[in-house]
Amino acid sequence: MPAQIQIVNVTKEFGKNVILDKVSLDIPARKIYGIIGESGSGKTTLLKTIIGYWKPDDGEVLYEGRSLEKDMKFIKQIVGFATQDNCVYPKLTVRENLEYFGSMSNVPSNTLERNTDKILDLVELKNAENKLAEELSGGMMRRLDIACALIHNPKILILDEPTQDLDPLLRKDIMNLIRKINENDTTIILTSHLLEETDQLCDEVAIIHEGRVLEAGTPEQLKNNYSKNEEIHLITRERKYKTIMSKLKDSGIKGSSVEGNSLIIYSDNAEKTLYHVLRAVDEVDKLIEVDLKKPTLTEVFENLTKRERAKKEG
Repeated sequence: MPAQIQIVNVTKEFGKNVILDKVSLDIPARKIYGIIGESGSGKTTLLKTIIGYWKPDDGEVLYEGRSLEKDMKFIKQIVGFATQDNCVYPKLTVRENLEYFGSMSNVPSNTLERNTDKILDLVELKNAENKLAEELSGGMMRRLDIACALIHNPKILILDEPTQDLDPLLRKDIMNLIRKINENDTTIILTSHLLEETDQLCDEVAIIHEGRVLEAGTPEQLKNNYSKNEEIHLITRERKYKTIMSKLKDSGIKGSSVEGNSLIIYSDNAEKTLYHVLRAVDEVDKLIEVDLKKPTLTEVFENLTKRERAKKEG
């Protein structure tokens, strides 16, 4: 799929500090695109550069081949942006906030009313439309912030740490909302330090470290490239793990370890290896529990950043 947004060799410096170092990314239309990295890696600066808040010192951002830097009015029409700090007005009601941000985006009054009703339903705030923003819970406030970024029907929604500081249930609600928005053909670009959620939510991911893109692709591509081993976790009644492993010498196993009561077997094809493992267990012991675990995005991230640190240290 051709890129909707192209980030081409973008460099951004503040004083002597290089925050973005020749960043290049292709972001496809109508997908959820995640940008992950440690605090201070340049994620938020990259988002603010995409929306034109910061001007690149070098490189450019293109929307379907069109330079965004040369047309800020166009950016405001096609992009909605919600920061990790809620930007709504606490003394305005939910509806008044949407109307205010709509007027700031020059949405015509008749369109604004329709948009407001539609978005209130989308973010499930219709029953709270007359509440002051300051009376909302944390999860409702986050939904209102996202709603205000959607009021002008942008083609692209940019979210900076949308689940920051929310408990697990509220994070799940926001993730479901992001999926619903994406189902309306809205491209979503988001940053996060919560890698498990990013893995579940995003179609494609870029890993950024110290202002540079280490790798980008689908979560599956990244996991296949940088974490070859899959794991079989099993517990048997008698814990005859040495005997079990002795029967698996020629089964393509990469290694094994024992953690607590569990035997962990490493393989580049766990499903195929599992057949041999179960046969070996059946000969010498009784199986209590077995589980297949594939590489995680967290493992990929840790491997890549560890490798970069090792390079730097010489």
